[in-house]
Amino acid sequence: MKIYFVRHGETVWNTLRIFQGSSNSPLTETGREQAKRLGEKLKDTKFTKFYSSPLGRTIETSELIIGDRDINIEYIEEFKEISVGDMEGVPREKFEGEYPKQFYNFFHNPKEYDPTPYNGESFIQLIERVERGLKKIVDRHHKDDTVIVVTHGMTLKGIFKVIKNISLEELGKVEVPKNTSLSIVNYEDGNYSVEVFSDISHLEGMN
Repeated sequence: MKIYFVRHGETVWNTLRIFQGSSNSPLTETGREQAKRLGEKLKDTKFTKFYSSPLGRTIETSELIIGDRDINIEYIEEFKEISVGDMEGVPREKFEGEYPKQFYNFFHNPKEYDPTPYNGESFIQLIERVERGLKKIVDRHHKDDTVIVVTHGMTLKGIFKVIKNISLEELGKVEVPKNTSLSIVNYEDGNYSVEVFSDISHLEGMN
């Protein structure tokens, strides 16, 4: 089975450096163009199933990738973005000012990241739920199926932690996939192999 993983397009809060988490902000015009370009790149790919996180920015990205094709989207709760609780809708500078250690850990040291003071979700919790999401997909599909999952940056880090079977320490070194980046994973006999990671070749020429 082949799984195409996509991060949503650029959002308003991305440009303002505001944490989104399980909250939402709409795609920018750039984000919409990114998604349309990816849709053009994938226009001849026949997907057995199209999955998306249920948040607005991933739904909008999914719809733009699909374009005028007759494809239904199934939403998977397990692939929502990591929640940062009371820090959602908060600029990076404010988050860093109030919780400097956890701000650093969020990006670089997921093992020590503790969002309890602001009611967020830990990386361990994130990984547990993306594991459930991955199991849901591989259990319902056959070896010749091709599926797509439109999701989020930190969620993708968690997904690839599971796929590559790396430690939480190593996870801190994994880059956040770029907006509308495409990662392709093969799954066979219980094993994952990464074919492509965070490809943005479809965005060449964009400012």
